[in-house]
Amino acid sequence: MLLLSPSFEFFKDIFSVADVPGRFAGAVIKHSTMVLHGDARKTVFQQKMAAGLFEVFEHQVICEAQEIEVLPTPLKPSLHLHISLDNNNVDAFVNGTESVELKKEEVNLFYLEAINVAIIPKGKHCFFHISFKNDTLFRMLKQPMFKRLLYTIREKIRAAEKSKGGMINEPRQVMLDAYFMMLVQDIRHCRFNEAAAICYREKKAMLMLEHFIRRLLPPREKKIELTTHDIIMLDYVKEYIKWNVHRSLTVKHLSQQFNIGANFLEKGFHQLNGVSVNHFAHLYRMESAAGLLADQEMPLNSIPLLTGYSDFKSFAVVFKKYFNCSPLLFRYT
Repeated sequence: MLLLSPSFEFFKDIFSVADVPGRFAGAVIKHSTMVLHGDARKTVFQQKMAAGLFEVFEHQVICEAQEIEVLPTPLKPSLHLHISLDNNNVDAFVNGTESVELKKEEVNLFYLEAINVAIIPKGKHCFFHISFKNDTLFRMLKQPMFKRLLYTIREKIRAAEKSKGGMINEPRQVMLDAYFMMLVQDIRHCRFNEAAAICYREKKAMLMLEHFIRRLLPPREKKIELTTHDIIMLDYVKEYIKWNVHRSLTVKHLSQQFNIGANFLEKGFHQLNGVSVNHFAHLYRMESAAGLLADQEMPLNSIPLLTGYSDFKSFAVVFKKYFNCSPLLFRYT
């Protein structure tokens, strides 16, 4: 758990660490506030974190009744990328009228403005979402790879604004995958200084939004059949990348190392992890660098060598391009 000791005492009468299901690990952030609704038959833990162009929210909801309403109203009119981390489907009404089923392990984009209603069953529930302005999305959609979606999504947002809310990606659904979950966990477990944490969360939120938009594009290739042996092998590749971020890793090198075809490696890895081999290697290299910078005992000049760069100058250029802030911000601010 990421709660400070005094905060944990405040929540102790609601549930203990042992009560929290495994999928909630690390989900209760130290900046949480607790809201008791009505007769206290439902308890909502609200977490809000600054993330530059984004705001990150995560709500834990504990319902003691068989079925109960909550009113998730946005702080201001905005777009929300919603991830259902729950094991239950939830019936919701956007702007109080439009019926939407929030299915488990699904990712959806909403424009929210007026009061919304969610009807959730008895138990503990978890909802994670990021909010952002229209311009943030439109700038992303102007990238060459996404331009074909710009007109359609812009028109859907305009219609949702007139209706004071709506689902933007309907009828296309996007399912939660390993890459989405990795980004969620990165945001949850961020432990940098406040200035660095904002840059870090912003990058992760941006990657999450990019991945969502990419999943709305028509698939280029059919999925390949992956056996249990294939999945285990590809997991070994992922672990090998993590343990060798200090080395120059290419698809050719990895395919030779594991005696598998380069084409199968690229397709299978992307299908299993939601991201390419090269993208994952770069992402994990930057993740490792951020962690090393947060370690005050780690010499600065050692970090480039440990993450695959020949000197601090070249490392700093790549790091700043990725996180939109200098390595020194992670170390000293």
